[in-house]
Amino acid sequence: MLLVSIGGVAGTLVRFALGLVIENDRNGTLAANLIGVALAAALLVLMERRGVTELRHLLLPGFCAGLTTFSAVTAQSLEPKDGGFLFLAENVILSLIIVAIVLPLARKIIPVRS
Repeated sequence: MLLVSIGGVAGTLVRFALGLVIENDRNGTLAANLIGVALAAALLVLMERRGVTELRHLLLPGFCAGLTTFSAVTAQSLEPKDGGFLFLAENVILSLIIVAIVLPLARKIIPVRS
């Protein structure tokens, strides 16, 4: 729990910093989610092939979960006049595309531990 908590705090701080750099709330949320999903996909392969359990807890359910903000997507999707459903669809579809690109790429780049 400690490692997940530490990773979560670090991911949340990175998300906060992204919000300072990207002032539009929706664009900041989208950027955080896509970065987090790409990182999680690559880390999943890394942990699968070379991972240490403690590091996996720190990085995946910790850092990546703290960085991604699908709860913010949900809240922002409830604003139909601002295209809420399209924002939700954009997050989900782009996240799936990122996973479809990053997973095979990471599997080619990250060697299996011998």
